[in-house]
Amino acid sequence: MSYDHTRTKARFFFEHYLPRYLPRLLKRQWEIWRGVRGQLLDLYLFVTNQCNARCKHCFYIEELGYVPGEMRLADYERLAPTLPQLERIFLTGGEAILHPDCPDIALLLGRTTRAQRLTLITNGFLPDKIEAFCQRLLGSGQLPGVLDILVSLDGLEATHNEVRQNPQAWTKAHETLHRLQTLKMQSPTNFDFGVITIITSRNWRELRPLHEYLKAEFPAVRQGFEFVRGTNFSLWGLAPEYRAEFNPPEDALPPPEVWDDILATLDAINRESGLANHSFQVTTHFTVKMLRTKRKLVDCVSAGQNVAVIYPTGDVAVCEFSKPFANLKDFDTDFGKLWNSEQAEAMRRATSRCWCTHGCYLSRNIEYSLAGHWAMLKNL
Repeated sequence: MSYDHTRTKARFFFEHYLPRYLPRLLKRQWEIWRGVRGQLLDLYLFVTNQCNARCKHCFYIEELGYVPGEMRLADYERLAPTLPQLERIFLTGGEAILHPDCPDIALLLGRTTRAQRLTLITNGFLPDKIEAFCQRLLGSGQLPGVLDILVSLDGLEATHNEVRQNPQAWTKAHETLHRLQTLKMQSPTNFDFGVITIITSRNWRELRPLHEYLKAEFPAVRQGFEFVRGTNFSLWGLAPEYRAEFNPPEDALPPPEVWDDILATLDAINRESGLANHSFQVTTHFTVKMLRTKRKLVDCVSAGQNVAVIYPTGDVAVCEFSKPFANLKDFDTDFGKLWNSEQAEAMRRATSRCWCTHGCYLSRNIEYSLAGHWAMLKNL
């Protein structure tokens, strides 16, 4: 075992596991034992359903397009004071940057909730808008935490353009990443950027080549991976009346016989990046095991507790795989009233025994479970 590998493991244990993961586990297990609802930490905000792409793996594709009644800045000004302090806010869609009020909404919510990290998820098609968004927020001096931009890349140029169904998709994303790298050099402590790659039957052979390209071209970028998801094949145990029918139109999972090869590739990449044992990297192993066995590996103790979803018109859900249970407009745009309502409690009960491979929730559930911590530690 190399000295660098040993140092990376020690760094994970002393800098991440002991100060971050272990206290989270103990706190959440204490809450569960006492029957106390978990504190809301993550807000996933679908800012708009408008999108300038039609990606073949998008589980939300049937919802895309113009939707009347999308919330505007005035609505968010009423909403913001009713939100609790948050760890993370994720702005998504659609393409969130297409909302005319997106920078103002981001700044308002980040400032009001004192979020530690505010992430914009983007396809990178609009480098000028994304750069202006970053400059506005970073230049305001009002963002308490880290601004994070996450660009979707589905493979090398030909594959990415095919998946995004746009011949300029790669070129535009590439330009966006170059601008983000420049911003990272200018604001190293309060700005971050990354790439997220959804693993499908179309791109699984390109995971290593894409990683090598990004490492050479954008040394400051981080890269995350997640298997393609949809309610038809990566959700179990939730009654049909509560399920949201979100499924990708074309791209499917890679064939089962290559899943172990994919995991080996991801493990190697994550080790090289010093990320092999973090909860989001461990989710890929849990995902494959769940896809193979259809069995629950960890209880879902995050949806409707530590995580909430708000859709563009004010609909609220406990997770993206369940149907919205209420609308903010019916609660005077008061999130606290809605989150503590009987409708919310009913949906929490309905989703308390289901399980899925959605990384945003699975990674939290791994953090809060003994099985998850064993998975993080056993390969140190």
